[in-house]
Amino acid sequence: MSIDVKSRAAQPIAPESKAAARKRSPMATLGRTLQYAALVTVVLTAIVPMYWIVVNAIRPDSEIAAYPPTIFPKELTFKHFIDLFEVYGFQQYLTNSLIVSSIATVIALVFGIMAAYAMSRFEFKGVRAVGELSLLAYLLPPILVLVPITQILFGNGLGDNRAALAVLYVATLLPFALWILRSYFSGLGIDTEEAAMIDGCTRFGAFIRVVLPQTLPGIASTAIFTFNAAWSEYLFASTLMTSNEKLPANPAVFLLMGHMGTESWGLLMAAALTIILPVMILFFMAQKWLVAGLTEGAVKG
Repeated sequence: MSIDVKSRAAQPIAPESKAAARKRSPMATLGRTLQYAALVTVVLTAIVPMYWIVVNAIRPDSEIAAYPPTIFPKELTFKHFIDLFEVYGFQQYLTNSLIVSSIATVIALVFGIMAAYAMSRFEFKGVRAVGELSLLAYLLPPILVLVPITQILFGNGLGDNRAALAVLYVATLLPFALWILRSYFSGLGIDTEEAAMIDGCTRFGAFIRVVLPQTLPGIASTAIFTFNAAWSEYLFASTLMTSNEKLPANPAVFLLMGHMGTESWGLLMAAALTIILPVMILFFMAQKWLVAGLTEGAVKG
């Protein structure tokens, strides 16, 4: 019996026991605490400004200007939202943003899907260079190309044109869509695709019936981020759109400010919340697909 006990004592510690011992060590505990502290800091950094926007959008300007400021509103009002839509007609600017962003997202996805599939399935000279140049084009700061793009568009009579703005968004967002979607197509096996072509499908038929259904999470996540980038864009829209009625929502917020500065912080906060809310709803509705697309892209890319 004693021999059995000694033999068991001589056995090496299992990996699970070693991992548990490391977790109980002071350094591991400190590291875990720092991780949670960093996570809480990031969450608070994102939540606190959003909370302040919501609070100031639903309380009167007199309470916003009061000192010291209060964290919780003492009086609730929806006057800012009523003025935003009835007095300033902000729904027109939201419609402009929705039209331009939707068109840009759809076109960027269509061309991005086709180009990403071709780059992941066909070997041709310069394919790697095309992918790297597309990433470089996306990383290029928009402010560097603002002046030449403005001269080209206004020189050809395309200034103050929502269709031209949508095409410009496609040009800036297509490299992002191409780079993200390429990783999904590269991570898919070609066995089922080749089996479909052996059974009589054309290349395009196999692409539609076999490849696209497997990449729906990636397409959904790419569409959400592309739409958000187009919806939130300010620089090109504020420069190229010279008519107030054609402005998207982001640059139209400037119209809510008086000549001498901000006249109503509550009105500005209501406009900011109105712009943020559609994107937040979109993210919550597509959360399942978004998480799946991000994780699969991280593994496959």
